[in-house]
Amino acid sequence: MAKPLVFMMGRSPAFLPVDRCYAKNHMWALREGAGWRCGLTAFAVRLLGDVRAVGWSVEPPVRLKAHAAIGYIEASKAASELFTPAAGMVETFNASLAASPSLVNTRLYDEGWLLTISDVHQPLLSPEAYLALVEAAWPLAQRMLKGQASQGAQASQSSTTSHGSTTSQ
Repeated sequence: MAKPLVFMMGRSPAFLPVDRCYAKNHMWALREGAGWRCGLTAFAVRLLGDVRAVGWSVEPPVRLKAHAAIGYIEASKAASELFTPAAGMVETFNASLAASPSLVNTRLYDEGWLLTISDVHQPLLSPEAYLALVEAAWPLAQRMLKGQASQGAQASQSSTTSHGSTTSQ
């Protein structure tokens, strides 16, 4: 197997296997027969944190346009809607995620897959093109993460101040 590409998210590496394609919504797509098995990339998973729940808002099989809402993901750092990586026929969702959503964190490039999709007619990104995309997106992601961290610290400090003060009469 070829060596994966590596993107450094601060001090943490995000691995991008080169045996698959990628979508701009931070999903990977691995060719399987006539379709694609898709999941979240290491970049997306690192930004989300520990995945706690995954749910679906459509019932397969269903034909959808590119970037159509298909469900949600809840994690320690964020909650987000999930969208199709490309237009096509959503064939299945990974039923294992209902009982073990943490597979998205621990086995993201194999057992932590999200969906299978067929009849895809739009091009996906090469590993190199996706690496360029995350390199361009990383500065904004860092600013957002730092903003969340400072907002959390401010809220914690504000909570301590308002609940920890006493009033003398």
